[in-house]
Amino acid sequence: MNEPPPIRPDVYYGGQAVMEGVMIRGPEHMAVAVRHPKGHIVRHSEKLTGLYTGRARKIPLLRGVLILWETLSLGMRALSFSSRVVMEEDDEEGQPAEFPEKLFWGTMAIAIVFAIGIFFAAPILLANLLSYADFPHWSIVLVEGVVRLGMFVGYIALISLMPEIRRVFQYHGAEHMTIHAYEAGDPLTPEHIRKYPKEHARCGTSFLLV
Repeated sequence: MNEPPPIRPDVYYGGQAVMEGVMIRGPEHMAVAVRHPKGHIVRHSEKLTGLYTGRARKIPLLRGVLILWETLSLGMRALSFSSRVVMEEDDEEGQPAEFPEKLFWGTMAIAIVFAIGIFFAAPILLANLLSYADFPHWSIVLVEGVVRLGMFVGYIALISLMPEIRRVFQYHGAEHMTIHAYEAGDPLTPEHIRKYPKEHARCGTSFLLV
């Protein structure tokens, strides 16, 4: 069961950390594995719809929008599943209860607005204020970039002080190590995965810095 399937060079796997687990997204399916408070692993997988796998993903510009939407929607669904497992919220059949759809989209909207306001609008507002003071254009661009980077690094450093978030960061590294092991053709066991670095070139967090 731990042996990886044959590697296809044209297929890339990605994922993200969730509460007490990881989500892995393949070409056609998404899978989530979460550690239950009682110690066992709860798994969930689902086939992706055409929105995530269709031909539209090959259209320039549009594919960027679709990938961003995919990251947000699949990520939120994986996080909501993991939170239900960790908080032991089960339905009548013993499966993690469904997350209310209205609450799901409401939470996503608030998160997007917050991220845009903090990491994009605030630095731009500061740059506009500096432009009225007749600062050179290059210095305004430099200040905007430094402020944006500083806010992002400060935000990560601040939330990493929370034990729960630090735990999520650890799973983020584990996800990278697992993908490294798969791409190298190694068995997906702790003994083989541990030797790989926690960093990965395709990490989506790099997009935030850009």
